[in-house]
Amino acid sequence: MATEFVNKLRSAFPAGTDRPVVQSLAAGVALADDVRRNTPWLMNLVGDDLRGNLRRAAAMWRFSQDCKNGVLPFKAQEVANTTGSSHLLMIVAGAFEAHIVRTEGEASFPKDAPIRQDKRLSNEADLFIGDGKLKPVDVAGVENLYAWLSFGADLFGTLSHVCWCMPAAEQREFLARINILREANMFAPEPAPEPPPPNPADQLEFRREIERMLDERGGVERRNK
Repeated sequence: MATEFVNKLRSAFPAGTDRPVVQSLAAGVALADDVRRNTPWLMNLVGDDLRGNLRRAAAMWRFSQDCKNGVLPFKAQEVANTTGSSHLLMIVAGAFEAHIVRTEGEASFPKDAPIRQDKRLSNEADLFIGDGKLKPVDVAGVENLYAWLSFGADLFGTLSHVCWCMPAAEQREFLARINILREANMFAPEPAPEPPPPNPADQLEFRREIERMLDERGGVERRNK
């Protein structure tokens, strides 16, 4: 991975934000699991199937709230995906647009996630010189950069990884990837604290968010029939 891509990621998502970002996603996962445990119609096999989607939805919701409340220094806005069938949280920082995605592992790609990377930023063969080193790329000349904030959690809701990732334009490769969960725990004087129990107001608001999402999805499905 080229140092200049890592540096570009870090210029937009600095190390000082690692712990609050990790805490925001951890709080989102905890909120999703708590809502599921206290919602009878989700405590079944269908609820098991929805666990990952609920955690991602709650992570996006919590991240958005933390941006609005000034806990995180980024801009966040809900946007429709390219087909209009669902919504994403668009995070804007510096030259980057980023989306939150759930992945099975630190080096894994999400399923069916769009890549909007500028096609000039790709690990194609002509970017390499004879000794295998990456040719310098004029990153400063590229206006729009794309990133993922990927995360995963085990069955108990413990985060397994949280990474800022910069996918290549056309290959299933990363131009840069920083596991900020590892970074936050490595360089902090003490491990990142566990998120506090979700408060009732957050539980109620997130339930309303789930209902809104289901209503919107139902409307899209009806229009497509």
